[in-house]
Formats: sequence, structure tokens, C-alpha cells
Amino acid sequence: METVQITVGERPVRLTVARPSAEARAAIAFSHGAFSAPEKYAALLEGWAAAGLLVAAPLHVDSTDHPDRASYDQGAVWRTRLEDQAATLDWLAGQGGLGLAAAGHSFGALLALAAGGAGVLAPPGAPTLDPRVKAVVALSPPPATPPLIGPEGFASTAAPLLVQTGDADVLPGFVDDWRMRLIAYEAPAPGNRHALVLPGVDHYFGGLICRPELPGPAQTEGFVQALAVSADLVLAHAAGEASAVARIAARSSDPSFTTR
Repeated sequence: METVQITVGERPVRLTVARPSAEARAAIAFSHGAFSAPEKYAALLEGWAAAGLLVAAPLHVDSTDHPDRASYDQGAVWRTRLEDQAATLDWLAGQGGLGLAAAGHSFGALLALAAGGAGVLAPPGAPTLDPRVKAVVALSPPPATPPLIGPEGFASTAAPLLVQTGDADVLPGFVDDWRMRLIAYEAPAPGNRHALVLPGVDHYFGGLICRPELPGPAQTEGFVQALAVSADLVLAHAAGEASAVARIAARSSDPSFTTR
């Protein structure tokens, strides 16, 4: 992986970029979870790159790794995250005319959903819906969290969508039942909506993403499956690859995978 610096106004934003070894077939803007950092998703970003996708992930100001974190209050976090995602999509759009997707984990998944049309509370002028986004990958998204997003906000997601969670994906006191996360899948009108519910998988795939300091064990089998399905969604809709469409359709017999 490499780093690239872009700017939003006068604010520098560091991108972590994972490039495929051959010509990229599509591109993903990825948003990390609250307080985390792109480097803590190395297995995910590099896995997507190995599937032929160019990936760029901004370091958001709420990250404990951000050098200027203390300069931003909680009210600035959401606005700057939306700006970061839009600027990352702009940067990717300049990398050779690739089809674009938005992806995120946990809090970052809400950003990806917003780019795909979900109705979120946003400061005046902050970028949300981006018509360039042809697919959304929401890994372990939050449930309805008013005022940031209510149940009705998820219904307006328009882009083809994958929502991933696991039956151990709980955060006591916030998400007490993993099924709460499926509102992002269930609320939009049917049509290219996919859910992947992985048995035994928690919020961090046992430390493979977001919190590498966790003791594990790593939930590698589930992670590999999530990586493959998410790459196929992007290749199907951002790259227009018929083979990826066929692979998604072939998953209809997988009890972990549903489509509506």
C-alpha cells in the first residue's frame, strides 16, 4: 500500500491506496470505522486490490492515528468524513475513468450508504448522494441512529447494495442484536439488494479488520467470503462484468446469502 495526500479546502487528507498488480477494473472509496485507520484494514484493502480493484481510504479526523485529532470536535467529525469521502471519489475518478463504488465498515458504512442515496442528516453543503457511485458495500453498518439517520433514511438507498454482518456482530449497549444492522438491507425497495450474514462472525472478524490488537481467533473463513462477495458486487455494477453477476446469482443456494 502507498499513501497519497489530497486536500479538502485547506485541510490535508491522507489517502491509503491499494493498487492491483494489473490494470484496475473498478475503484472503491473506503471509510474506516470510528477511531480506527485505513492501515488497520490492510487485509481488506489488499484483498480488494488482488481482485482487480483500485482502493483509496482516507484517514478521518476522528482516528486515534490522526495527527490533528484534538483540533476537531464531535460536530466536525461527520462533516469532515462526508467531505473526505467526496474528495476520495473525486481522486479515484481521475485515475483512468474507472467505475466507482463506496464502501465502509461500521460508522464508515453509513458514509458509503449516504453516497448511495441513504437519507442522512448532513450539515448545509456537505456532500451525500453521489450519482457516480454504482455500488455500495456496507460492512456491519449501524442501525437507525436518530438524528443522524432514522429508519426511513435507509429506504432511499438507490445504488446496488451489499450489507454484511454476522450472528456475533453485537456491541452491547448500542447494537444488542445483530439483526438491527439489517435495516440497511431491508428498508430500500427490492432490486440488487444483497445481505451476507456469516455464522460466528463478530464486528471485527476476530481482529482481521479495525482492531488488530484483539486476541482473535481470526475469523478467516468468513472474511474470505465477505471479500469475495463484496468484490463481485463492485465488479458486477461498477465494472459491468457479466461473470461477477453470474457469481452473485450462483450464491442463491448459500444460506448465508440473500437477495431481494
